[in-house]
Amino acid sequence: MVREKRRLSVLTLHSLVVAALSYALAGRFEIWWLPVVVFLTHALIDFAKVECGKGGQLAFVLDQLAHAAVIAAMAWAAGYFGLHSYWLQQWGRSWVGILTILSGLILSVRVGSLLVGFWVQPYLDEIQRRRPPSADAVSQPSRGLTTGGRVIGQWERALIFLFVGLGQSASIGFLVAAKSIFRFGELKDRENRMEAEYITIGTLMSFGWALAISYATWFIVRSGF
Repeated sequence: MVREKRRLSVLTLHSLVVAALSYALAGRFEIWWLPVVVFLTHALIDFAKVECGKGGQLAFVLDQLAHAAVIAAMAWAAGYFGLHSYWLQQWGRSWVGILTILSGLILSVRVGSLLVGFWVQPYLDEIQRRRPPSADAVSQPSRGLTTGGRVIGQWERALIFLFVGLGQSASIGFLVAAKSIFRFGELKDRENRMEAEYITIGTLMSFGWALAISYATWFIVRSGF
């Protein structure tokens, strides 16, 4: 959907999905205008981003801040912070905890994947500039899976989130050790120094982001905020 948002049908479907999920999770089923406002504002914000043709980290952050501002304004207007939500009536404060955990997990795993991708892109560009592919490299298949690094990063951030939630922060050290062992073949050769530094930088960024979001999320949950 992200790639095809220039098509009106795809943008409409994407906005409908967001509106339906927002309506369901809010639990204010008597407020009919809630999904309508979410649908219209989400479609307009995404349409503006597509028309501007802006990409990169700044555009992504501004786009998400705009969506979050709309959600915050609607939450205030709908009095969501009172005990009016169906889910709050059924689950009490546990529902807020569930949403907080889900939000933290999404921030750590999915949003972390996008941000780390933005952060390491300059280093990847430098590698490609300084080491143009040789004829042999072109003729050889890729040494790794197309999305292997991204999947590994998502799983490591998910495990960090789980370990912090379980109070087993020491287990994160085993993740670092395991990743170092698996990457040893790429890190040991001097001719692969740029790739080794690129991998190390990406790993530190990924772990740092996951730790920050995980500790913040579980602090909020345990404090009952």
